[in-house]
Amino acid sequence: NPYAGVWSSGGPLNSACEAGGGLGIQTAALYIGGGTGTADVESYNGTSFTEVNNLNEGRGYPAGSFGTTTAGIAAGGIDSPSTRTANTESWDGTNWTEVNNLNTTRSQGAGFGTSTAGYAVAGGTPSVVANVESWNGSSWSETTDINTARFQLAGNGTTTSGLVYGGNPPLTTKTESWNGSAWTEVSDLNQARQVLAGAGTSNSNGLAFGGNAPPASPVYRAETESWDGSSWTEVADLGTGRTELAGAGPSNTVALAMGGQNGSATTATEEWAFAG
Repeated sequence: NPYAGVWSSGGPLNSACEAGGGLGIQTAALYIGGGTGTADVESYNGTSFTEVNNLNEGRGYPAGSFGTTTAGIAAGGIDSPSTRTANTESWDGTNWTEVNNLNTTRSQGAGFGTSTAGYAVAGGTPSVVANVESWNGSSWSETTDINTARFQLAGNGTTTSGLVYGGNPPLTTKTESWNGSAWTEVSDLNQARQVLAGAGTSNSNGLAFGGNAPPASPVYRAETESWDGSSWTEVADLGTGRTELAGAGPSNTVALAMGGQNGSATTATEEWAFAG
């Protein structure tokens, strides 16, 4: 089976948290902020999490987070008590620095790319939008909208090869592929869901996991799906079904699922490893 893989337990977060952002790879990742407007940031080394320097502005439900543990971006989100923000911060491996804001204040979007070439895709303003903004290392520019406006979606990729999937409203399986200039609807997820997580570095490989799908039972989903460039295949479930989790990882063969909630916030971390 070319999609065979398995989730196993990784080192837990120090603080139970939901709705934070994620970036990096399985052995070098950040978990950023959280749903209560927390500014806490934790760094994962493949074994355990260490608390590192806080964001300047606490927030959860980011519009996008992307990059590496030495050069990352956290954009938008909801700060405390419940105000959406356009604030963008840049991480240099030690400190967060406030940089130029998003053009559209928003939360719960999808982000992918690098600290000098990234995207924040769709989200809530609170109205659901299709806007896409491109980050060039110093400022945001409006670029081509996705075809279906939504929020609470996930994504992965680069500025010339990206993928976004899921979200609402309505709860959707829609997947769109980015080639650097246009978005194209491609094959749907098998399981419609929202506030899910993703991993991968292009529109030819991706991993979608977790989320929720009301009124289905269970609401908190454990399903994992692998993208091969043309279709999604259901693979092994997460050990803990959950929503509002964060993802990191370079492909559909190596990924990380961090935090989230299934009724209450969790410290759970799971590592995905290819077993083909």
